[in-house]
Formats: sequence, structure tokens, C-alpha cells
Amino acid sequence: MRKIVVQNAFLAEAAEALRQGRTVKVRIDGQSMYPFIVGGKDVVEIVPLGTDEEMPAWCCPFYQWEGRYMVHRYVGSAGDECLMLGDGNLARVERVKRKDVLGLLRYIYRPDGSIQDCTDRKWLRRGALWYRFRFLRRGLLFVLRRFRKL
Repeated sequence: MRKIVVQNAFLAEAAEALRQGRTVKVRIDGQSMYPFIVGGKDVVEIVPLGTDEEMPAWCCPFYQWEGRYMVHRYVGSAGDECLMLGDGNLARVERVKRKDVLGLLRYIYRPDGSIQDCTDRKWLRRGALWYRFRFLRRGLLFVLRRFRKL
């Protein structure tokens, strides 16, 4: 598979590449996936996901919701909709049609050169724990962001 690198302004082009079966790399913007993805610093690799393929529990799909492209954590389903929640978000759950899910997060490339495999069981389990501790997120996110600035 050929890999292409696109800017966030061209996420529609990344979506089209995924529809064509190509893998894409995108620098993530925003803080909705913090602490697992650091916006503006981490680059993610997204692999295509067919509409008939099953999504693993706690994975991070690339999808279109209300006209915007996002990467958030898959937290469950309700009928034909997938439920997504950003790791840095406290409550807003997006309800996404399965046909709008275009790819899955495969790797996170950190500025220090390390690479996180997003299909690793430990990483997925940490995501599940982070979701289950939603009631503690506000305080934990405050502390994590404060220490990151030091």
C-alpha cells in the first residue's frame, strides 16, 4: 500500500484516499483525544476499513460526523449507529452511521520517534479503562495538562 501524508486542511482528500483503499498519515489537531494523542504534535496512520468489516472494541476510527472528519474512540453501538467519544471529552457522544466510518487508527508517531501500535491489546485496554473512569476525567485532564506544560 502506498502511504500519503496530508495536512488537516485536506482531511476530505484523506477520506477519499481511504475510500480508494490507501493508507494515510495525518497530523492530528485539537485536544479531544488527549492524553492518548497530543494535538499538533502526534502524527497518526489510518488504514482503510470496509463497511462490512467489524470494528474492534475500544479502537479509534476515522469518520465523518456533522460535516467534520474526526478520530475518536469507539465505545459501543446502538442499532446501526456507532457511538464515539473523544478521550479528552467529558460527555459528548457522537452517534455515527457505520457507512461514515472510513478507517481505523493503526499507529501514532510521537515527536520523540516512538511509535504506538493502536491495535495493541494493552493500548486498547488503557482506552477502555480511561472510558470507564469518565467521572474522574475533569480532574485527571487538568493535572495531565498542567504537568505537560512544565
